[in-house]
Amino acid sequence: MSGKDEIVLAADIGGSRARLLLAELCTGGWRVRRGAEFASADYPDMETLIGAFVRADERPVAACLAVAGPLAGQRVQMTNLAWALDGARIARHLGISRVRLVNDFAAQGAGLACVGADGLCTLCAGQVQAAGVKALIGAGTGLGMAVVAGGQVLGSEGGHVDFAPRNQEELALLAALLPFYPRVSLETLLSGAGMTRLYRFVAGLSPDSPLAHDAATIGALARDGDVLSCATLRLFARLLAAAAGNLALTVLADGGVYLSGGIVPRILPFLRTPEVVDTFHAHPRMAAVLEKIPLYVVTDEALGLRGAAQIAAGMARDE
Repeated sequence: MSGKDEIVLAADIGGSRARLLLAELCTGGWRVRRGAEFASADYPDMETLIGAFVRADERPVAACLAVAGPLAGQRVQMTNLAWALDGARIARHLGISRVRLVNDFAAQGAGLACVGADGLCTLCAGQVQAAGVKALIGAGTGLGMAVVAGGQVLGSEGGHVDFAPRNQEELALLAALLPFYPRVSLETLLSGAGMTRLYRFVAGLSPDSPLAHDAATIGALARDGDVLSCATLRLFARLLAAAAGNLALTVLADGGVYLSGGIVPRILPFLRTPEVVDTFHAHPRMAAVLEKIPLYVVTDEALGLRGAAQIAAGMARDE
């Protein structure tokens, strides 16, 4: 395949935002033709969204759609959006045979190969192993995880594992939530809605109190120095660092742990602290192992979209 004048479609579909990209195949890779961002909830389904983006004279030869939710073959019921996607149905809609649905964090894992140094912020340098295992954990509308090992990207639903308190404050947080949430997962806390739950806890409000801000407002107030919002983001950052440390040990991520997602770049000042690094390392028997594992923040918010484009380009070339 020459790739000349051939285009592929990539999409990164989250519960709040949907990013779409058309890329032209070129020697050694692909280049952006055009892209756009949409509010996911403004569209009833994926086909309508694609129709709003892809023009009649644009015929992708392959498409990769990164979606937030557990896949069953090439079908998925999205976790934080009332969409049921079917790869075969989307292929018929596009009039092409090569359509692949992938977990959104599997796409982010593939996108790590496309991210340069300017798309990363190093929290802990460690001793990176170039061919080592990489782990990805990201907070946005939900909480996602993925692992990159031996050139293979492994998707995950690790955001739904149980929250494990480490101290008296976190025990009190769990105790406050249990009457309202029979199972408190990491995503219950490390997500947009989770940030609101943390704000209620910090403010001494009931978990069902309506007197709480959403994540965007908490972030804006924190930038203005609001005491409760700053305390909320510090707690959020500690919990994320603890989850990252657990993931690092679970997969022995000697290639680094990468923090990503829509929330993470926006709270960077609360992540670039000694407290976050100390929390990441805070496993006394494994501290020496964790101190060798790099910890990064991915500041490139198009990570999942780049990964989907990378996969789609590979599909086109493997015809």
